[in-house]
Amino acid sequence: MFLNINKLLYCRRTISIAATTTSIGVAGLIIGTVSCGCESSAPPSTERNNSNRLVNNTTSLTTSSSGITIHQPSIWFRLLARIGIISHNLPRLLTPNDPAFKISKRFLRRRQNDEEKMRQLLTEEVPKIARNDPNFEHKIGALRNEILQLAHGKGVTAQMREDFLIRYGCTGFNDDILNRLVELCANRGVVEIGAGHGQWEKALSCTYGNFLTKRSDSSNPDANNNESTFSKLAHKKTEKRKRFDFVLAYDNNSNLPLNTHIYNQYTQPHHDYFGKVQNLESKIDLYKVLRSWACRGRALLLVYPPPGPMAIDSVKTYIDAAPVNDTLIYVGEGRGGANGDDALFDVLENGEWTLVEVIQVLLPPGNKGCEKLYILHHKAKQ
Repeated sequence: MFLNINKLLYCRRTISIAATTTSIGVAGLIIGTVSCGCESSAPPSTERNNSNRLVNNTTSLTTSSSGITIHQPSIWFRLLARIGIISHNLPRLLTPNDPAFKISKRFLRRRQNDEEKMRQLLTEEVPKIARNDPNFEHKIGALRNEILQLAHGKGVTAQMREDFLIRYGCTGFNDDILNRLVELCANRGVVEIGAGHGQWEKALSCTYGNFLTKRSDSSNPDANNNESTFSKLAHKKTEKRKRFDFVLAYDNNSNLPLNTHIYNQYTQPHHDYFGKVQNLESKIDLYKVLRSWACRGRALLLVYPPPGPMAIDSVKTYIDAAPVNDTLIYVGEGRGGANGDDALFDVLENGEWTLVEVIQVLLPPGNKGCEKLYILHHKAKQ
């Protein structure tokens, strides 16, 4: 019996067990992606203006060079928000140890306990199952169910999890998210680093195509009356512009959630859900892409980046490449979670970033994830 312990420990989220039987020559494979649950049970919504009663006494307002009104939280306001009594108005300047990126200690302890239980299953229980055991299949099946429950939640099957990965990748989107991002980036486009199989790229590109079609449709004179000011401005700037690649997506293919040998270009899932993703051979390629003219001025999209320096390297390179590179769309967990590292959040909380909006994403089956979508704006250096 072969145990891939490195896969188990990868990013606190991936476990892999491979077991074989010599009696019938059948290989049993258990593959799961761990999504540990968030404590919050709040319904999907955008966090906006939840503390109007105290805003006048606890915040000051400034206007950035881009015209965004920024709430400057006082020390008292920051303290109340950190202990959960009150939440900041948005947009607002991010501060060190910002509550927006806080993950509850209880949730982290529960995740740690689940990880420890899975380690014990793999290192202690699996070796006890002999290959020639007549009850091998039954025992492996029970072990599989126990791991799936720890990984994804009670009642979540491997097929349910795989169906989600095929449709969305590690984190899901909905129409509201797609429309919001297209509206936000209609005239600038998006560069996505760590795009995986390209589900977000394809969904955003399709939504952008619909966006242009609606804006160019003059058969409904009343349509523009209901548009936001931002949408009308975007329409004026895009109506004379040739259609372009709204999303430029890149990945080095090192952390793909699905097997590309199974889900290759000739399969239906690839055709229906996977997008156009260009390969990055090295970190040098990442630097070249983010400094290229084609990516200049685009918003940077990071969807569920792996743990480690990839996210912070992308953010720093993006910001340093050009002054017009000022918008980050980060989809993932907060500090101490499964995405990025402390260096990423240290930079986002260094006083140069404004949190514009926070949106709940579509979580995988089992609701054991706590990732959100954050829209952030970087103020130009003086």
